Amino acid sequence: MATSHCLIPYVDSATASPDVAAALNRMPMKRHIFLLLSHSPGLFPPVMNVYGALFNSETRTIPLLDWQLIVLRIASTLKCNYEWDVNAPVARVHGMSSEVMDQVALCKEIVSGDGQSAFSERQRRILKFVDEQLQMYTNDSATVKSLLEYLSHAELVEAILIIGFYVMIARLVKSVGIDPDGEIPGLDDMIRAGVS
Repeated sequence: MATSHCLIPYVDSATASPDVAAALNRMPMKRHIFLLLSHSPGLFPPVMNVYGALFNSETRTIPLLDWQLIVLRIASTLKCNYEWDVNAPVARVHGMSSEVMDQVALCKEIVSGDGQSAFSERQRRILKFVDEQLQMYTNDSATVKSLLEYLSHAELVEAILIIGFYVMIARLVKSVGIDPDGEIPGLDDMIRAGVS
């Protein structure tokens, strides 16, 4: 039996409370992160509702690739490989180029108009916003105003919520450890069907 990298055991859905088991069973794919989060039975169902809302374009205002750009930048900046490994397939399946993903993975510094970037101006502004949040826990007003040339007020607020949510997930993963999920047969099809 392989040794786990996780410092706490994963919750077993077969022995979990009915609310936790139901929330686990609603997810389109099984992931270790859900089995860690479910250690908090009172908070777990609402946290899973946030995941569900992010997976659905009818409840999420920010475009899918902007959401994934934010998450991948968080994962690369915080060196949270698990978060990258879970989200990179979502970005890839929904059309993020390998060039953009490679530059995000390298945490390339955002330089406006450098001519060598795979990032669009919209992506550069989003990444600058995320980078400032991760460095200062806030943003310069000029950065926010610049981003509002591309994002609506609702999208801006969602970007901040996404940053907070995925930084929280990265902190949990990095604090207690987590094992890779392993191959999920049919993952691309599950992503197409379950993430819009």
